[in-house]
Amino acid sequence: MSESELPPFQPQVESEKSATKIGKFRASQMLVSESWTILKHDKEIMWFPVLSTIASLVVIAIMGILFYIFFIFVMESNIDAFMDSEESVLLFDLLPVLLFVSYTVLAYIVNFFQAGMFVIIHGRMNGSDLTFNDGIAGAQQVAGKIFLWSVISATLGVILDFISDRSKLVGNAVAALFGATWNTLTYFSLPALVISKTSVIGAFKMSAETIRNTWGETIIITIGTAFFFNLIVVAGMALGFFIMILIPNMASTFYILLLTSFIAVGIVTPSLEAVFKLALFEYARTGVIPKGFSQELIENAIKT
Repeated sequence: MSESELPPFQPQVESEKSATKIGKFRASQMLVSESWTILKHDKEIMWFPVLSTIASLVVIAIMGILFYIFFIFVMESNIDAFMDSEESVLLFDLLPVLLFVSYTVLAYIVNFFQAGMFVIIHGRMNGSDLTFNDGIAGAQQVAGKIFLWSVISATLGVILDFISDRSKLVGNAVAALFGATWNTLTYFSLPALVISKTSVIGAFKMSAETIRNTWGETIIITIGTAFFFNLIVVAGMALGFFIMILIPNMASTFYILLLTSFIAVGIVTPSLEAVFKLALFEYARTGVIPKGFSQELIENAIKT
């Protein structure tokens, strides 16, 4: 049977006795396992973080070249005369603008490709087998809202940088606290934009409401899954380290394993995170267990 002919997922139901014993970190491990099952049937999801990374690196390279040209221009001129000129004032005034544009473009790239993943995952959870092109098309349908959300994120990023620069100690603490709060409250905003097709303001309200009802579970699940993925990297590093000690002439193996671990985690982690984030969001929003996930697992992972 081909992947396109796969039947809809059926919940993997456990007994109530075992369900009551599921802790949050155990739920994290199970969420990763069940998310992996979905990912195996929709491998095209993993292309989205790859393309997102490539596009982001291209933008960063372009911005780096522009800053390098600016630096060379300053160094080759009479620095004292340049600093007193109107051109220097104009150029330095443009730096925050360039920073804002960079934040906006990078945020848009990440959000756009995440939206494509959500489209495909949502289709799988509802019994459809969507393609990579379907994901791109779905993201394009809400591209305007994604751009507006990216502008808001970029604006916040510039403001936090400004606060951080005002005072290295207090500014960094305030920026970190406010940034963490914002990231928590908006955790489900993009799924709300893409799946519920609500407005940007509506997406923020929906995410905040979901977090308000389930903030403890959501945070613990996120920390637990991050811990799980970090173990993969640590295991790869440990294996490479022991190989390097036992077989010194194979030191290159250590670097190969380390690089492979980072690449694998960099691709698989955001893909799996998109799967279980959408699963939690759908259950919190509708009360319906997404296909492919155990009822007891979801109910113990996030309670509304």
